[in-house]
Amino acid sequence: MGFPGGVGSGPSRPAAVSQRTFIGNSESTDAMTTPADENALYTSRSGAGVTLGRQLYQRVNQPVVVWAVAPSGVEIAAAAAEAMRCRFDVVVSAHVRLDDSQVVGAMAEDAEAVLDPVFTPKFESLEMLERAIDRSRRAIKQERLLFRGQRTLREVSGSTVVIVDGHVTSPWKLLAAVKCAESMGPSQVVVAVAVSTQPVQSMIRRRRLEFVCPSVVMDVKGHPMPFGDAQDPSAERLRSIVVARQAA
Repeated sequence: MGFPGGVGSGPSRPAAVSQRTFIGNSESTDAMTTPADENALYTSRSGAGVTLGRQLYQRVNQPVVVWAVAPSGVEIAAAAAEAMRCRFDVVVSAHVRLDDSQVVGAMAEDAEAVLDPVFTPKFESLEMLERAIDRSRRAIKQERLLFRGQRTLREVSGSTVVIVDGHVTSPWKLLAAVKCAESMGPSQVVVAVAVSTQPVQSMIRRRRLEFVCPSVVMDVKGHPMPFGDAQDPSAERLRSIVVARQAA
């Protein structure tokens, strides 16, 4: 079965050492473990999406629904879905933060929060945690209006759900999206990201989830320039909203 074709420009990678990298519970040599440097790993986010689409096409069972983690995965997921000629949707998640810096987990849509097992709140911290979860729920409702309007997530029962993000240095939004997807009765859930750190890859693999990532970087902070197009977070957010509304 051949790849159906793709859109956008292809990836442009710096010199990298190809190492054995696990995808799901099997080994693969087509993922790159790349030391961080100043060269962009991909010429564009759409190029990264086409790369993911090519890798996913042979590995997932039809029918497929690609879920973009908003906002960072939207452009990549839309390109992957178009390349695979499959359905596209946007899942909204938010980190659970006890303060401005301490991330203890995440939640997606109306599903329950996924918390870091290392985090063990004391009794006096439970109220603080509840407030943090309430803030996350409010943030999700606001983001959902921007990215999907009043529409709910489309039906995925019996389909393979591929959850896509871009440059991932924390696993919690992905894992929250996985929990949301699993509650909707899919036949399989796959996590696919353009760039991941090794700790994120390891944590997702420990959950026995199939994981597809063309570029795994050694630095826990991620890659300084994963994509060659604009790195302005505000511009990326606006583009993601437009792409989500058009593609969905």
